[in-house]
Amino acid sequence: MNLRLTNQKSNLLVLLFFLGIIGLAVYVRWSTIDAKTILDYDPWWYYRHAQEIMDNGLVPPKWDILSYYPPGRPFDKQLGWEYIIILFYKIASIIKPEITFFELSKLAPLIIVSLGTIPAFLIGKILSNKWGGLITALFAVLAPTFIGVSLAGYLDNDPVVMFYMYSSVLSMILAISKKSEKLFSMKSMIYILFAILVNSLFVFTWGGGWLVLLLFTAFIPTLFIFRIIESMIHSRSLKISLPIKEIKHYIILIAIIIAAVNAFAFLSGLDNMLKSVSVLLGFVNPGQGLLVNISVAELQPINIFSSDGFSSVAGRVGIGSFFLAIIGLPILVLYKLWRKTPINFFEVFMFLWIFATFYMILHGVRFALLFVTASAVASGYVIGNAAQLFKRDVIGVSFFGIILVLVLMFISDAMVIGAQSGGGFEISQNWVDALTWLKQNADKNALISTWWDPGHIITGFTGLKVHADGAHCGPDECFPYNHNVRIQDMGRIFSTSSENESVSILKKYTFLTTQQCQEVKNMFGSAVPSNACNPVTEEYLIASNDLIGKYHWMSFFGGGTAQDYIQLPLNNVDQQNGILSYLNGEITLVRRNDTWVPVYNNKLIIKEVVYFDNNQMKYEKSNSTDAIDGLVWVQPDYRSIIFMQPEVRNSIFTKLYFFNGQGLSHFKLVYANDELKIFKVIF
Repeated sequence: MNLRLTNQKSNLLVLLFFLGIIGLAVYVRWSTIDAKTILDYDPWWYYRHAQEIMDNGLVPPKWDILSYYPPGRPFDKQLGWEYIIILFYKIASIIKPEITFFELSKLAPLIIVSLGTIPAFLIGKILSNKWGGLITALFAVLAPTFIGVSLAGYLDNDPVVMFYMYSSVLSMILAISKKSEKLFSMKSMIYILFAILVNSLFVFTWGGGWLVLLLFTAFIPTLFIFRIIESMIHSRSLKISLPIKEIKHYIILIAIIIAAVNAFAFLSGLDNMLKSVSVLLGFVNPGQGLLVNISVAELQPINIFSSDGFSSVAGRVGIGSFFLAIIGLPILVLYKLWRKTPINFFEVFMFLWIFATFYMILHGVRFALLFVTASAVASGYVIGNAAQLFKRDVIGVSFFGIILVLVLMFISDAMVIGAQSGGGFEISQNWVDALTWLKQNADKNALISTWWDPGHIITGFTGLKVHADGAHCGPDECFPYNHNVRIQDMGRIFSTSSENESVSILKKYTFLTTQQCQEVKNMFGSAVPSNACNPVTEEYLIASNDLIGKYHWMSFFGGGTAQDYIQLPLNNVDQQNGILSYLNGEITLVRRNDTWVPVYNNKLIIKEVVYFDNNQMKYEKSNSTDAIDGLVWVQPDYRSIIFMQPEVRNSIFTKLYFFNGQGLSHFKLVYANDELKIFKVIF
């Protein structure tokens, strides 16, 4: 009876801790609940598509006419997250009929994050014990990199990917670990069907949804080799013992699940397992696949042995979780080998899981979330086993004292990150005002062009067509102008010095020829709506201040040579001599005859300067024969300057954003604020 009461108290304590983890997960993401719009760029893609599906009687449209116009593109087929959002809304409407779709959409990330703690906890509990389950759930939902992409209103697919990663791994553990059961017993079949269902939904939700099945495929030869090495270590000889029976069991079950999920993918028109490998390689190796991946900072390689590289990876995962996974798991396995304790199949899988996702994160921090899933499970597994191995002595108390400190630091960091993350993702009021102007003034058949980043926001907020957006679109989906073509064209539109060339490229996207339209219909058949080839009635071009920093890639894609707006901060003011020093004297502004003269390295005058005096723009040009050719743009507050080399100075982007289109005959400024300017293109 006392033992039973003790177990009940222990289970109640675990339940309270588990609910506390869910409460913390929601709390650290709550800071953006009052946001007036969906956060950031990509979340708008899912918000818009979920709305369109709901407005279309829960049936997805065949064609997305707003994205990559003309002519648009086939509607996305991986819609699991969109349908989950709709399901949440339908359930919430029963409980609270007055709730709006927008209000529910802001809550959707919090709901799916909370649900994700369940499979995370169950994995940890099955593999070790309830304490391992709690640690797994805690490290899963409070990982620094996860918080930033699952805030209230951040409707990107990261939370649902995490949910399915844990659910998929859990389903595979249940399906293949019951070796005591007959292969096709009722219980085994239920687990197999569960694994098929979960992995099919994962594939339906995310292009990388094959990842868990790919890992379990690679797990077969990995386990085979490990068992041979393990037997040699245990026997202290070179005698090889082949684990044929064990491997055969795993091969049969994994093959059944993979075949069934591939069949689902085929019937649903989704990529099969082999195709997903090539897509994944395109992201892991940015030089392959879509051209734009080269410019995505999150896809650039990381040197883990550098201080910056280590800080970047460990900071995103969490120091405690990182070290427990990278160091703790190998130590635990080596200890078991030394004690001749049989290594569980999942320990072998965890090594593979951690190695694969660690390799991926070294090729881009975008994959940090995938490493988080592996490291959280490994951390829970290590701590759960440690709870059984360590005695209540000095060593045991010291170990768990350190773990407790790491956990408290982890929770504290998560709360700070949650509080600080909110503001940076909200769409600024300047953008809201500009998009509102477009929504109210642009023709419904207008095309909005700019760099690809804000495309999702533009379509989601205004309902207008865009030239490009962040949903990568290769030649199989976007014809006649795929993502690579459009990125190069847009870079050229902004970086060329020729207005005629810029306008000529913009005009290319206002219509399709009869032949191009027919080729689109031949490729996509009845999915193409009758208005997909209609010419646009007008086109607008947005020049925004964020493109100053992105000009490097615009000029690279548009002309093959990367150039930059060189921004220098003010670091010294000599009021007595009238000298402003920027970047430790790299460039100074010298007051002379009531004008500012820019001087490079205290030696050479820079030919042109633009500054503001009493809110009036002033332009000065030096007649000195040895002046450096270039322009210094002084920001109105004088806290920074921008140096432009001649090629940058003469670019269309400079003429549009900095000079409001002065001197250009094909770009009419129709809206402007401190952050962006909208031009109507006059053909």
